[in-house]
Amino acid sequence: MSKTAAIKTTVKKSVRSLLPLAVRKHLSLWVNKQKWLDSNRRSWWSLELIHDLAEKNINDYHKFLWSHHLSYAAPYEVAATFGRENIKQSRLIFFSDLTEHLTGRSLDPRKDIVSVFEVGCSLGYQLRYLETDVFPAASMLEGVDIDAHAIRTGSEYLTQAGSKVRLQSADMEELERFLENRRYDIMLCTGVLMYLKEEEASRVVDIMLRHTDIMLGFSGLAHPDIDNARLEHSVPRESDQSFIHNIDSMVRKSGGEIVARRWEGAKLVDGHTIYFVFASKTTRI
Repeated sequence: MSKTAAIKTTVKKSVRSLLPLAVRKHLSLWVNKQKWLDSNRRSWWSLELIHDLAEKNINDYHKFLWSHHLSYAAPYEVAATFGRENIKQSRLIFFSDLTEHLTGRSLDPRKDIVSVFEVGCSLGYQLRYLETDVFPAASMLEGVDIDAHAIRTGSEYLTQAGSKVRLQSADMEELERFLENRRYDIMLCTGVLMYLKEEEASRVVDIMLRHTDIMLGFSGLAHPDIDNARLEHSVPRESDQSFIHNIDSMVRKSGGEIVARRWEGAKLVDGHTIYFVFASKTTRI
């Protein structure tokens, strides 16, 4: 270990031992706002100040980062996300699969889908893409995300663009209360369940299934070696402790049917693994 690294380690341990987590959370947010520090250093210290939270409660750790637009949430901004040219190739594959499976069930995605809801919508750029390129007849496109900054920024852009997409800030663990008795033709959750432990993720799947009329679509982390459908329990990804789930099993436990799925193991498309699950409540849509 270099002298600089040793000093950093000593400082981190000292700060964590002397200051309660609640204080360090405020300090993490304060550091992130200090523009005189370069962005990498701000991000590093913001995370290191609360790193022990990941060990104590990984759900709360990810929730803190998303709700305060920190670390991996920070790069999500309008200029880099809206527009077909900015949609990741892995997501284009997902949406292509979605429309293919709808067509296979005698539905015209451009005419027959009128309502869409996305859990973990960020700025709403995927909903906007669905509005313009996939489901042009949809009159109701709504999304929810814990990142209030993303919701505010995305909503401003969407309003200026004359979009029908509507976004609200809320925790997906409170999804049942948020949705009330509303139902949607399509419900989507892409790259979000990975931030919840197995029990909480299963609960979100169950709620979404009960509020879906036509098709439910998930994109999750693919296990690099074993088809996710064979996993007995969710496992943490070593790099960031996010979760590799068996979404197939979660759907079936909630009384749903797997309409179609795609698993491509360790293969990466724009840095993302491919594990898609499309589901419905019964064999008849």
